[in-house]
Amino acid sequence: MHFEMKMPDLATTDSAIRIVRWIVQPGEQVQRGQALLEVETDKAAMEVESVVNGVFEEARAEVDEEVSVGQVIAILKTEGPAHAPSSSTKSAPPPAASAVATPPPAAPDRSASGSEGMFARKRATADPAPAAAGIPLSVAQRTAAKRLQECKQIVPHFYLQTRLDASAIIARRQAAQPVKLVWDAFFVRAAGRALDRFERFGCRFEGDRLVPLENNDAVGVAVDIEGELYVVPIAGPADKSLEQISAEIRENVERLRTGDPEVRKTRPARMTVSNLGVCNVESFIPIINPPETVILGVGQVLPTPVVLDDGVLGIRPQCTLTLSVDHRVAAGRYAAEFLDEIVRELTIL
Repeated sequence: MHFEMKMPDLATTDSAIRIVRWIVQPGEQVQRGQALLEVETDKAAMEVESVVNGVFEEARAEVDEEVSVGQVIAILKTEGPAHAPSSSTKSAPPPAASAVATPPPAAPDRSASGSEGMFARKRATADPAPAAAGIPLSVAQRTAAKRLQECKQIVPHFYLQTRLDASAIIARRQAAQPVKLVWDAFFVRAAGRALDRFERFGCRFEGDRLVPLENNDAVGVAVDIEGELYVVPIAGPADKSLEQISAEIRENVERLRTGDPEVRKTRPARMTVSNLGVCNVESFIPIINPPETVILGVGQVLPTPVVLDDGVLGIRPQCTLTLSVDHRVAAGRYAAEFLDEIVRELTIL
């Protein structure tokens, strides 16, 4: 018997599901629960498992093709009548493996499947006009582009900049040897403590009121993994040590690099810290990450001439901090006092 394997409901997102790679090849024997392919949504990468025992005959969806829930994606040959158990239609989320090249699927065997009409329509939609030349974006990249474009168009941003004397941070990092603290840990904790005193930034604008954000105690760190943007939320940073926060950031970044689908899921935070100082960027203006209403941009630390308290000219390591704010949630003075509180937290380490 020929069994039509359909794309299960992953219950993670309403966005597109993209085929990343096929793990098995035509002719291979597969067991129920064995991973057949890897897919990607805007929130996670995960493996889809077979719901029957049999021989994998052919793939009905190609690598990089977007499919929908319920769409036939593969044909398997079974010994007898095969019925997919309802309890096994959802894929488990093990760590995502790296993509590998896969041969194109063979032509569909309509006589064996008994579903000629469905596959005829499927082939009609699976062979669109050639796409324009360019760099294809992943689902995560397309989702980020759409959300940030909408935010920039709809949210009335305003921006504040200030200078930070990073002497205290540098001294604290040196004292923490041999395990060096992640630079972002300082800003995450400072932001978390400042947020506890500025409640408006724990809300989003909705209609004629401010509504508390879902995760009202986390501060996120923007992370770029091979061109894809993620936000790693650190829960309750105001009450954690710099060592704890630093370890959490390192662990989550490593999990992102290895393709862990759990850490790739979109998880809300009160605000995000985005640091481009390591890229030799002196200052930049970040775009707010919705539904958050504020984001902090951290620039490069540079030796800078400053007038010291005694009126003498000296050199201090300084960096530029830029705060982007949703003007519907906070006015200039409130945001300025918030930024000043972050700076204060960073100088009393």
